Amino acid sequence: MIGVVCTLLGRFMFQKMKRSSSVQPTIATFGKHSKDIMYIFEVRPVYRFRYISPALDEHIGAGTVEASYADPSDCFDRIHPDDVEILMSKISGNCNYDEPFPQRWRTNDGIYIWFEEYTTPIYENGEIVAVQGVIRNMDAARARQKELEQLCERDSLTGLYNRHAFDGLVSELQDGPLLPLGLITLDLNDLKQVNDRFGHVAGDALLEQTALCLSRFSPDAFRLGGDEFVIVSQNGTEQTVLDLIAALRCDFDRHELSVSLGFAYQTATTDVLDLLRKADQMMYQEKQRSKTLV
Repeated sequence: MIGVVCTLLGRFMFQKMKRSSSVQPTIATFGKHSKDIMYIFEVRPVYRFRYISPALDEHIGAGTVEASYADPSDCFDRIHPDDVEILMSKISGNCNYDEPFPQRWRTNDGIYIWFEEYTTPIYENGEIVAVQGVIRNMDAARARQKELEQLCERDSLTGLYNRHAFDGLVSELQDGPLLPLGLITLDLNDLKQVNDRFGHVAGDALLEQTALCLSRFSPDAFRLGGDEFVIVSQNGTEQTVLDLIAALRCDFDRHELSVSLGFAYQTATTDVLDLLRKADQMMYQEKQRSKTLV
């Protein structure tokens, strides 16, 4: 819908402006009261803005509209370096105008803000003579999206990363270069007994306490489900993993948590699942030994 309005409005404004140096009152009023940024940028015969709505100053900073009229290259200086190609593709026609253009622009305060633009080219004799667009501030929407994505990757009870996040990390590492990887797996020894005797509220408290211990020593701790936890150590040595295990055991003892633990390490690998299997085997052996001692 935004794209359709942008197309009709832009063509109308461009034709009117070619015949008059002033913006038509009704269009100027529409642009003046819109929170979105509206513009028409002439590509031929020279680069220049035919129209920029006042909303640009509200989003980027006072004086931006005036500076852009005076020097069209100001917009090229403000766009994020990684998004310059997007800007060039819009004015050259080497893009898909049916899709919105995400881009970042620097404010007067030096902060980059995310915008989404719907752009339509204006042709004369088969050549692009101008582009016009509607630009919407998407910074808050992107922040909310990021929060939702983070929530999807977090275990609701413990706050640790969940199985979904672990599977994502597995895929990411498998597609990357070989690197030193260590994996620590652990399992609570007495969760079932606690649940049976004191109820799931007590069991949940036990899981939360375990998660607190893990998060104190590693930012890459995951709850895979139930009482199964994993820590992934990247680019460290085997001694680094062993030192982490020693610190964890000390903390578990201090909080009177009975845990079975296993680990696996390789100096150059991307196969997290292979490490997981090996660490699980060691953890299972430790759990069996703890049962024989009871």
